[in-house]
Amino acid sequence: MKIPYLLVLAIAGACAARADEPVLTFDAAIARALERAPQMEMQRAALESAEALQDGAGRLPDPTMLIGVDNIPLSGPDAFSTTSDPMSMTKIGLMQSFPSGSQRKGERERASAEVSLAQSELAAARAGVARQTAVAWLRFAAARETRQRLEALEGDLRLGADAARASLRAGRGSATEALEAEAAVAALKSRLLQLRGDERRSEAELARWIGADALATPGPLPSLDVLPTSVEALREFAHLHAEIAPLDARVAVAEADVDLARAARRPGWGVEFTYGKRGPAYEDMGTLQFTVGLPFFSRQNPVIAARSADLRRARAERDAEIAMHGAELSQMVISWQQLGEQLQFLENEQLPLARERSRTALGGFRSGSAEARTIVDAFSSETDLLLTRAALTVERGIAWSYLRYLQTSAGAAGSTP
Repeated sequence: MKIPYLLVLAIAGACAARADEPVLTFDAAIARALERAPQMEMQRAALESAEALQDGAGRLPDPTMLIGVDNIPLSGPDAFSTTSDPMSMTKIGLMQSFPSGSQRKGERERASAEVSLAQSELAAARAGVARQTAVAWLRFAAARETRQRLEALEGDLRLGADAARASLRAGRGSATEALEAEAAVAALKSRLLQLRGDERRSEAELARWIGADALATPGPLPSLDVLPTSVEALREFAHLHAEIAPLDARVAVAEADVDLARAARRPGWGVEFTYGKRGPAYEDMGTLQFTVGLPFFSRQNPVIAARSADLRRARAERDAEIAMHGAELSQMVISWQQLGEQLQFLENEQLPLARERSRTALGGFRSGSAEARTIVDAFSSETDLLLTRAALTVERGIAWSYLRYLQTSAGAAGSTP
């Protein structure tokens, strides 16, 4: 049988159009989300602010200028004169405070802790954005692939329904079989409508992270069997995990606050120099004096107690989060492994058998050796397995994304988005 030349050109044109269709790969979606997500800009601005404040931490206060007049008569013939009385003078001077070295050191350490906190929160934001974008992309890709496979099944099932109607017209089949076949087609169409709705919702969720202008046909699914590092390393380097690192940084900030409050007990000192200008008949004068703080009245104790309580709270929050995080990590590892086994069994055993059963049932019905009920059961079973496969893929993708973007540093054993 010869294929018409125009049909060959049409098929070739369709293939070329499909080849030129833009594709949104998994990695491209993650990179796009990290570039445009407002969460990232927010944390980058917070880091920039902390780094800017670090530059001025621990420096001496700005000097203070003094301008004034001393000993002006308020009555008599020389009232309000700055030159008649020998004690009257105008003056100008500078005053400089020198906080204690421990206080200035504490300010520098706290500023450094704030920078570390901002860096860890930026890394945590990167992991969170990457994780949520990954789940949105996986939902979209799984829904699209499942919808396309169900559409292919719809075509095969429609052939069976057409054969049932033809048999009925030829007097070989029954109306019951024809109706059963049509009902199976209608049921599959209903599932397709639901799946198309799921696909549109997942597409909208993905657009939230990457923008509607970047949406395209999803590329192939990444291998959900591979993690950037082993499960044992994930457990060992839990202190690098995105959820834990900011808590450690908050503890460091709280410790710096306690040290800074205690440093306020150390007295600072200051120096003041003034130059006084008297009348033309008198000599000018200068004054040099020093000041020393006297923290003798325990005004710092309430502040130290408050900062110490904040430190205990930060440590308790970190410990509670570590315990919860460890349990969640174990659950995700179990889900990732168990769902992988289920998907492997479904892909290697159940789906091939279901596909063969559907083909055999369709061929038997068209040859008259099988009933319509056989087709309905076979295609319903294959449809259920495809939908189950999509659901399991998304569930495993959630666990895989969680484990993939756990760590905020690639230096030890993890990966960064």
